[in-house]
Amino acid sequence: MVQVQDFLPWFNNYARAATAKNERRMVVLSGCDSWAMSLLHTIDVVKVAVNTDVGKECHTSTLTTPCLIYGDSSTFPANVQKKRYRDKLGSESDLIIFADSEFTIDAFAGLSGTLKAGGILFLVISSIGDKLEQSLFFKRFSSLTEQMSSHTIITEWQTSLSSPCSALDSQIKKSVVSSYPYRCITEEQYNAVLAIKKVVSAQRKRPLVLTADRGRGKSSALAIACAQLMKVHEHDEFRIVITAPDIQALSVFYRQIKQSLISIEQHGNNITFGKARLTFIAVDQLIREPIKVNLLLVDEAAAIPVYLLEQLLQNYHRMVFSSTVHGYEGAGRGFTLKFQKTLDRLCPQWVSLHLKQPIRWRENDPLEQLVFDACLLNAELPDLKATFVPQSLVSDKSSSANKIDSLNKFDETIFKVITAEKLVADEVLLKQVFAVLVTAHYQTKPSDLQLLLDNPQVQVTCLFSSKSKNADLLAVALLMNEGKGNGVSADDILAIKHSERRLRNHFLPQSLFSHCGFEQAFKFKYLRIMRIAVHPQIQQQGLGSQFMHHIELFAIKQGVDFIGSSFGVNPELLTFWLNSGFSPARIGFTKDKASGEHSALLIKGLDVKSKQAQKSFKRNFYQSFDYLLLEEYTALTTELVFLLLRQNSKENLNALSARDIANVQAFSCGARLYSSCCYSLYLWLKHDLLSETKCHTTEVVQHSLVLIARLIQKQTIDSVCQQFGLTGKKMLNKHIKDYVSLKLTSVIDHDKVELNK
Repeated sequence: MVQVQDFLPWFNNYARAATAKNERRMVVLSGCDSWAMSLLHTIDVVKVAVNTDVGKECHTSTLTTPCLIYGDSSTFPANVQKKRYRDKLGSESDLIIFADSEFTIDAFAGLSGTLKAGGILFLVISSIGDKLEQSLFFKRFSSLTEQMSSHTIITEWQTSLSSPCSALDSQIKKSVVSSYPYRCITEEQYNAVLAIKKVVSAQRKRPLVLTADRGRGKSSALAIACAQLMKVHEHDEFRIVITAPDIQALSVFYRQIKQSLISIEQHGNNITFGKARLTFIAVDQLIREPIKVNLLLVDEAAAIPVYLLEQLLQNYHRMVFSSTVHGYEGAGRGFTLKFQKTLDRLCPQWVSLHLKQPIRWRENDPLEQLVFDACLLNAELPDLKATFVPQSLVSDKSSSANKIDSLNKFDETIFKVITAEKLVADEVLLKQVFAVLVTAHYQTKPSDLQLLLDNPQVQVTCLFSSKSKNADLLAVALLMNEGKGNGVSADDILAIKHSERRLRNHFLPQSLFSHCGFEQAFKFKYLRIMRIAVHPQIQQQGLGSQFMHHIELFAIKQGVDFIGSSFGVNPELLTFWLNSGFSPARIGFTKDKASGEHSALLIKGLDVKSKQAQKSFKRNFYQSFDYLLLEEYTALTTELVFLLLRQNSKENLNALSARDIANVQAFSCGARLYSSCCYSLYLWLKHDLLSETKCHTTEVVQHSLVLIARLIQKQTIDSVCQQFGLTGKKMLNKHIKDYVSLKLTSVIDHDKVELNK
């Protein structure tokens, strides 16, 4: 066993070597917690952290926490809450102890970014051998660790410590000297400062989106730019406001602004320099009580729901959105991809800037490289080797034989189930699969890779261009087996019924049981489609529908009763699932905190019994849908309501009486007022939306949205007019009247055609 008295000298040399190379390193301590503590307790900063009150956290904006402790070990009193580790983003630490039996990789990856150059991350695990047997993810993680000489593994049973790698004289750390104005460290940081300053002087509604992986000097760039602006406007009434999900995320920002501005006055989180002011204000307050500002900075914007960012965009005109976009999102997806649609709509001249060069540690830092490789944060989307077109678009009379050779038809694709063992053994395929999956979801986390490799209920299915080894990967789906046959006991079901327990990995039956009143939910087998993604180069060509058909056949072969999915509902996604034969069973009552969208649960039965249940879910959904639109679903867009109403069944609707039809006809010719026949119009519209004679042109659909907003969603006249660009009540009523007249005429013409036949 390693002697306690030998550990501290070894650690000091190890840390000095890391400091000399301007890098961070990891030490794995494999053994019981008491043994690991006996070693770590010799380090002063650990001793101080351990002796601090259990669970006590610092909520000030100080820059550095000497020692962060995360996990569920009673031996190591955590000073980072299990679900609040993201609060530490933007701060710095000298040393991290990660003693978590579940090895929560999201927290590991997140906290690693707080570690300063020269810092050490200690990963405490009870037994490497046991962990390797239990987890393919950890097996791959351990293999990557062993391949990097900078990291060290120490086991409880080894008798001595090897000399720290990287001798001090092999590469001495170079002192960082600023060679750019404003004491910027890199050209990228200097350009970021200029871009931030330009937001104030350029035209309004041209927000800057500044993104960077951790350690690239993003927060310092914000602070330097603020300092320069405050200097220029020292004698003006000039106000900068900065906001963030948590004040702790701004510790580096406040440190830097103090260094950049001499003789400032600070009261809490408010800074003044002459007449210029900088203030921290929480996001919800900025929305609830809009104020006049010269510049609004939104730091760590990726951690703020997009719908809140949209409200900020509508209320403020000169803004900088800055965020740490680690890994998947740093490649141009994720936060940027999700928020880009909002920016394109509201501020089409927005500017994007991404910082790549690290400042807080060296290029190819060992810890950053380990996290990137282990979590596939650097997985790149593969380029397709050929151009793919649907079979229906391939002409028999192609103009060029070479062109024909380059085309691979979708009907030649190959559907495969890929095991986790095969993915771990084939690193190239694993990276390709995960890179495609990332494109399907903007909230992808490292734990998604962990789930993919370690959860026995998860299956990965892929669509390839052919059987050859060099075949292109076209699409990927992540599937979860749920319900019957997956370890749910009678006691579990009873506990769920009494709201005493929630089961992991059984989302579909649990939701149908608890929210939809389906008492037999756990007597059926489900295949939940957690993610489904088509390579971006070949989207919108029908391949997703074909892939879904393969998944359905695969589910039937496995004896699955239902396939289903739950997702943040928007018109594009809903259209895809509805076109694939799924129907809504439930829409959640609250918005997702990140997307601002309601979650939808859609289901599809695969045999006679389950198809009857699907009809029942659908009927129950529509029975309460109109009522819920007036309260719980007020935030649903009119486009979504249109799509949902179009999927209803005529047997679920109240029949139109002769009086209802007469009321509608009278309104269409101006013989009746809107208010005196609005209920008949409401009933008629629901039938009209299901009419087979309905013209599906974009113009007619847009026309019908006005009626849905007014008659079914019960929006106010002012709200409907504002949404659809109508001048007032008179124009709105004319719009409704014209639509009804058009549709009644269309029905009459259709009936004449049928009679002539």
